[in-house]
Amino acid sequence: MRVSPARRRRWNNILILGIIAFIGILQLPTLIKTYLIDEPAVVSDNPYLLNPNLELKALHFSNWSLEQNQNRWLSSIPSAIAEDELAQRWQDLVGTEVAQENYESLKPQLGPAESIEVWYFDQEEPQRITFYQTPQFWLLRNWQDKWIAISVEPRYLMPE
Repeated sequence: MRVSPARRRRWNNILILGIIAFIGILQLPTLIKTYLIDEPAVVSDNPYLLNPNLELKALHFSNWSLEQNQNRWLSSIPSAIAEDELAQRWQDLVGTEVAQENYESLKPQLGPAESIEVWYFDQEEPQRITFYQTPQFWLLRNWQDKWIAISVEPRYLMPE
């Protein structure tokens, strides 16, 4: 029994389409993960100072900088704290949210404002953080434009 050329072509087309469908089914989990499921956001009861969903590239202060270069953190001034540890401390920094009314009542007691320029990978513009340092706490404006208070020693966040 001979198979006609038209029937053979039809079976070849069906076989090719079946293989393409099989490859598509194998790739389906990857496609769903890539295009349909958002990455889980980092959740904390307290607000983060820096955006936890972006990769930190550099921190620039008025008198020193901390930059990532070839997967290594480098500081512009020597520090007793390892640069990697210092960068991780800034990335993990969370604080207590301060209501706008509380900020307004504290404002006359605060000294001059300082700023930090935060650069992230894949971002064209830096995040600018305004902060006040008092003897008891730091008051910082985080990535969500909320005022947060953090009680840490200056040497925990700044090189000595």
